[in-house]
Amino acid sequence: MSVTTPSREALRLYRAILRLSNKFTNVDQNGVPWRETLRRSARTEFEEARFENDPEIIARLVMVGRDSLMQVEEGIYRKQLELLDDQKKPPPPKRSPYLE
Repeated sequence: MSVTTPSREALRLYRAILRLSNKFTNVDQNGVPWRETLRRSARTEFEEARFENDPEIIARLVMVGRDSLMQVEEGIYRKQLELLDDQKKPPPPKRSPYLE
């Protein structure tokens, strides 16, 4: 069994964020894809913590990042389930214009 170093775990988290960002295809009000916004934000966060040497702080940052990632994944999953449920519902019956 190998031990994962904090920097290796941080790299795994960064790659997981990049993979998840591919699921965001919408654009913001300025026409910028959310995928790019998320990637830029993740890059900035990781660059700010790049020279952190304290293993406890690194572990805490990675833990918070993993938790945030899981929350976003759960939100995506819930929204996908909602969309599937909406597709399974039968359409409302058509009303005749003569009955009004």
